[in-house]
Amino acid sequence: MPYINQLINIIYRKRLIVIVLLHAMFAAASLYFSFLIRFDFTLGTNELQRDPMYYPRLFYYSLPINIVLYIILSAFFNLFQGIWRYVSVDDLKDIVKTSALTSLAFMSIIVMSGLFHGYPRSIYLLNFVFLIILNGGTRFTIRILRESFAPASDAVKNVLIIGAGTAGNEIAKALKTAKRKEYVPVGFIDRDKSKHGKRIQGLLVFGDIVSIRQIIKKHRVHEIFIAIPEASNKLVREIMDASKLPDWDVKFKIVPSMLDIMSGKLKLNQIRDVSIDDLLSRPNITLDDTVVRKQLAAKTVLITGAGGSIGSEICFQVAAYKPSRIILLDSSEQGAYSVDQELKKKHRDIAIHTVVGNMLDTGFMDLLFRRFPPDYIFHAAAYKHVHLMEWNPLACLKNNVLGTAALASLAERHGVKQFVMISTDKAVNPRGIMGISKRLAERVVLERAASGTLFNIVRFGNVLGSSGSVIPLFQKQIREGGPVTVTSPDTKRFFMSIPEAVQLVLQASTLKESKAIFMLEMGEPVKIVDLAKNLIELSGLRVCEDIEIVFTGMRVGEKIEEVLLCEEENIVPTSFDKIRVQRRTEDKTVRIQKFIHDLKSNVDLGNMKAIYADIAELIPEMSGPSFEEMMENMFR
Repeated sequence: MPYINQLINIIYRKRLIVIVLLHAMFAAASLYFSFLIRFDFTLGTNELQRDPMYYPRLFYYSLPINIVLYIILSAFFNLFQGIWRYVSVDDLKDIVKTSALTSLAFMSIIVMSGLFHGYPRSIYLLNFVFLIILNGGTRFTIRILRESFAPASDAVKNVLIIGAGTAGNEIAKALKTAKRKEYVPVGFIDRDKSKHGKRIQGLLVFGDIVSIRQIIKKHRVHEIFIAIPEASNKLVREIMDASKLPDWDVKFKIVPSMLDIMSGKLKLNQIRDVSIDDLLSRPNITLDDTVVRKQLAAKTVLITGAGGSIGSEICFQVAAYKPSRIILLDSSEQGAYSVDQELKKKHRDIAIHTVVGNMLDTGFMDLLFRRFPPDYIFHAAAYKHVHLMEWNPLACLKNNVLGTAALASLAERHGVKQFVMISTDKAVNPRGIMGISKRLAERVVLERAASGTLFNIVRFGNVLGSSGSVIPLFQKQIREGGPVTVTSPDTKRFFMSIPEAVQLVLQASTLKESKAIFMLEMGEPVKIVDLAKNLIELSGLRVCEDIEIVFTGMRVGEKIEEVLLCEEENIVPTSFDKIRVQRRTEDKTVRIQKFIHDLKSNVDLGNMKAIYADIAELIPEMSGPSFEEMMENMFR
């Protein structure tokens, strides 16, 4: 066994020499077999030829010509470079070209030299055929044997490419030229009927999406690459549904943006798995960032909750607009540290100050504002876990309401240009304490006396993948083998991706509306149970067979459906197509100031009854909980 391994290592190191020698053997064997076939498996003489060695001499004298020509043309068509175990139709085409040109050049030399009188003409055609059989047959035999006997972990995956356009062409080329062969493209699917039956990169365009199941069965497809950078969420869902087979699981990947493809930056490691973001019920929204760039460049930006899912994305997107300084504020040491390290690695030209602290530490916060006066504040810090906050109403009100009030006062005192607060649809007709706290925080920000600081709210629905989202819980349950728990089959939510949410926040900050609530045009809400099913399928599992979905019933603080507006709120369009604005007209500054003053005292005293009475007065549309329920939840 050690001797065999040594031999393999020597062959691998001398690979080029071995391959050249093999091609020389192919050329020699091809001419030899051609003579055997021509003379009935003997190199003997013809009856009309008195010299019994005449034809054998023709063979021996012409043999070096055939070998040299074949080696030269094989090098020209890169036959020495290919990996034989991954041989494809394209390689076969090169073999045919090499063999044809070799035979033509061989015939030209034999005829024009005048040294080979009576050379059998059939030899030229037989030589051409045998060159193809020997070279192509050897390569394909190696591929078949390897795929038949290779262990499963070493086997390559068959890939079907959806989209035979520019992206699909680039994907096929990248797969076929990759040094480490993990995938073998089997062909394309495309809706353009004019492409059906044609070949791209040597691969057949099979047909439309309706053909996918048939192609998966026939070619045993392991993965599907969606090579349509602008594919709508509906199309991605349609492709996934069309690929479902009862006894065969297929994984899905999607290409990056067309910008990366056209710029030549496409690499196989950029082809990512299809994510839940790709299955939203509406197209992803991209907003114009020209004004954002002009506004934030060379400015100082403070981001609260910088270690969280929304806050960290704000940090990364803000950094792309080249502010002079970013201040990361978070009470979580680990979250702040992670963002700090990544930002400093990517943006060495920006001053980044990471501060672990609490917004309610007014002395410390005042010191921070005096040391690094911010121009803009993006306030993402908040407690947002609905059920946890039901058990901790005092902590929720203290952090979300009093923390926001303290930060807003500091912003006014230190001349901050703009203060943008992140809110949620749970603040509309709130049912739980988290929604109540965010509704109160909205009013704290909007109902203020006039100052030099512009105050705004950005309100949106559930954010996929955020710490308060249901997605991480579902993913954890799937990893553990289920079941996936959903409150009700009728529960619906508005959804958007984290990058979309942050784009909205930054875009809204440029509109210069005073005391306004901005909202994204979010389309139709999505059923939570459908979201759970999509996640299970994206994990390569089957709903009910591999992972069960269990309905747990509605919990305290939850609603069947969320809305983005209260009944008395009216929204109007803005200069950005996908953003709407609701302007505040009532002035309740005095009442909200008194509430904040009283809330501080009542939180310190734990006077829940007084707090509840004030909340009921300020938020008459509140649908729960009752005071008794709040107290019961608090001491569970």
